[in-house]
Amino acid sequence: MRLPWPPDTISRIAVGIAALAVLCLMGLDYAFGLVPNPVRAEIDRRQVVSQLMADQIALVATRLGAQDVHQVLYGSRRNESRLLGMALRSAAGEAVSVTGLPPPQVAAGFRSTSTHVRVPVMLQGQPWGALELNWQPIAAESFPYLLLTPQSLWPMLTFVLLSVLLRLYLGKVLHQLDPSAAVPDRVSKAYNALSESVIMLDGQGRVVLLNEAFRGLIGQRSVQIGRRLEEHSWLREGAELQDGSDYPWTMAMQTHTPCTRLPMKLRLGDELRVTLVTCSPLIEKKKTLGCLVVISDQTHIERNNESLRLTTSQLQSANDEIQQKNAELFRLATRDPMTDCLNRRAFFDLGGAQKDQCNLVGQPVAVIMCDIDHFKSFNDRYGHAIGDEVIKAVSGIYNTAAAEVGLACRYGGEEFCVMLPGCDEAQAQVFGEMLRKRVQDTAGDGIDYEPRLSVTSSFGVAVTRSPRLALEQLIDQADQALYQSKRAGRNRCTLFEETQPAQASTDADTTA
Repeated sequence: MRLPWPPDTISRIAVGIAALAVLCLMGLDYAFGLVPNPVRAEIDRRQVVSQLMADQIALVATRLGAQDVHQVLYGSRRNESRLLGMALRSAAGEAVSVTGLPPPQVAAGFRSTSTHVRVPVMLQGQPWGALELNWQPIAAESFPYLLLTPQSLWPMLTFVLLSVLLRLYLGKVLHQLDPSAAVPDRVSKAYNALSESVIMLDGQGRVVLLNEAFRGLIGQRSVQIGRRLEEHSWLREGAELQDGSDYPWTMAMQTHTPCTRLPMKLRLGDELRVTLVTCSPLIEKKKTLGCLVVISDQTHIERNNESLRLTTSQLQSANDEIQQKNAELFRLATRDPMTDCLNRRAFFDLGGAQKDQCNLVGQPVAVIMCDIDHFKSFNDRYGHAIGDEVIKAVSGIYNTAAAEVGLACRYGGEEFCVMLPGCDEAQAQVFGEMLRKRVQDTAGDGIDYEPRLSVTSSFGVAVTRSPRLALEQLIDQADQALYQSKRAGRNRCTLFEETQPAQASTDADTTA
């Protein structure tokens, strides 16, 4: 029989039972002497021989002389091959007769050993002396001859024989009682060929069969056949279920209803496995006979999804950053850096598109040209820094007012243009007047200078009367109305009239 190594469970059980049996037998032997002990027998024989010699010497000593006693000692030593020497000592410890290799002299209270036997010699009922015998050591008392004695051989042989017999017997018996033995070998091989982890449970939820894929999933952790799956510590401590629900196979067997792809996480040491569990209860006549559990390892898919989510997030962040940069670039390309108003190119692009849209639906378009009154005097009197603050304060008013209804553009140095899609002449004039009043009332408050500066603006309003009128022509009409406001005294809003004569640019410079 090939001995398994490392020993399996059945071998360990067999060895344990054999050891207990041998220990019990050794205890009985120690108490009752069931097995003869050759060492003890030899010691007893030597003691008997020594006593007989002492009796002979006592008999000879009373009838014969010292020479006869020496002859008796010499003859006895020749008859015993294991006897090395003898010494007859008086009560005072003096050697009366010695033959061979005598034992060393010892005290009167010395107790005999296996090699040194001391027997008292009695004459007429009174102690006369002692006979000491020096014997050879008993071989069975030393190693390795000790292992060849019956006392050592029978426990070892009994232990080995019992271990082998119990291993054979338990192997046969437990194989018949093993739940997995009920599954044919061809079925086990078929399950092992599956890539998914498969576990077969009986009606009480105990493990009957599991395939190699499941063993690969859990690694070095053991699964005991015949034990409930959730009783294994690695599963009980490592399973993470959603919403604190019960194990999928338990729910399937209790409800007699299959469950499909229920998520369950398994923390196996430092590794977290993401799985989907499918359970199909085996039911016959409303009685649960077992349950087939299929565990699909989704860890690599989850890792790929996590990597994909991370990549998508990074791409989204990069896209957002690109859009932000594009927005900044678009703003830099379309806005005046000082006032944040549209520049002329962007104004004509956006304004032209809105004017075309209004022409299609038959709505008017109004344009208001705005110019800061006496702006050159601010630069000459207070410096260009204050002049820039004046431009910023006025442009802020235009931007805020036109943010929801139209477009505001820095048309020149201190000249601005506001476009109002869908506004007629009356609405445009009201809007222009509102701008004029806000500049007059609030523009000076936004400039850090004492005393408060008085800032005003002049406005010219033009409204399309014909769809064929281009945006440039409409701005030119509003510009002519602006010049009218300046000639009329500034700080006012003037509507362009068809009969209004065009002014040359030189007139504009004069009035500025």
